[in-house]
Amino acid sequence: MKDLFRLDGKVAVVIGGSGGIGEIMAAGLAGQGAKVAVCGRNMAKLETITKTIQSETKSETTAFQVDITNKESVARLAEQVLAKFKTVDILVNSQGLNIKRDAVGFPTGDWDQMFDVNVKGTMLACSEFGKVMVEKKRGKVINLSSVRGVRATLWGGNEGYCATKGAVDMITRSLASEWAPYNINVNAIAPLLIRTELAKATLSSPEKLQKYVANVPFKRIGEPEDLVGLCIFLASPASDFITGQIIYLDGGLTAVG
Repeated sequence: MKDLFRLDGKVAVVIGGSGGIGEIMAAGLAGQGAKVAVCGRNMAKLETITKTIQSETKSETTAFQVDITNKESVARLAEQVLAKFKTVDILVNSQGLNIKRDAVGFPTGDWDQMFDVNVKGTMLACSEFGKVMVEKKRGKVINLSSVRGVRATLWGGNEGYCATKGAVDMITRSLASEWAPYNINVNAIAPLLIRTELAKATLSSPEKLQKYVANVPFKRIGEPEDLVGLCIFLASPASDFITGQIIYLDGGLTAVG
């Protein structure tokens, strides 16, 4: 029987690839045989990551620099990826920014920056790489949302971040509907906190971590392995009849409120 989870011959673009979550997903896709374009702002870090992934998986992995908030930069990235790999089969939008500010006196510059990265950046990438998928009538898009797109926190400062993830959810659903005639699947992964370098601040405080997982039925945060399996599933033929879904990688948090 055909292995529904293999990605041999597929080309994946992972934006935000120098962040913890993006790196995890890029490595997971490469491990299933995909050629991976790992994209972000920090070229030195990207090149280190791609070398490590290629060494461990033997899949072709290349670093590309991009400013996801700039349309010209994203268009140039699409041109560079196509010049290198000839096509795009999978797009992963893992870029994200979270600036915590009190609602009273929320700096508009911080609000705009979060929407530029999390919302505008997601749509720019979908627009540019979606052209390729629409033309070939095939593709998989995986956006990174959060449980905060549907659930507020017990502490303040997250109004901007929560708002951006709610927007990502609706971009996901709307594109799934618009691109269904072209056989393009558009879904989102909405995780709870994942154990990465960026999560160290929360993980280093037992009190904060306990409060974080208090309402999680599994009483823990997410591990990298939890994320990898879902990403591979959504990128693979195993999910061909799934689109427009926000899948909560949250240990049951959204099931109980």
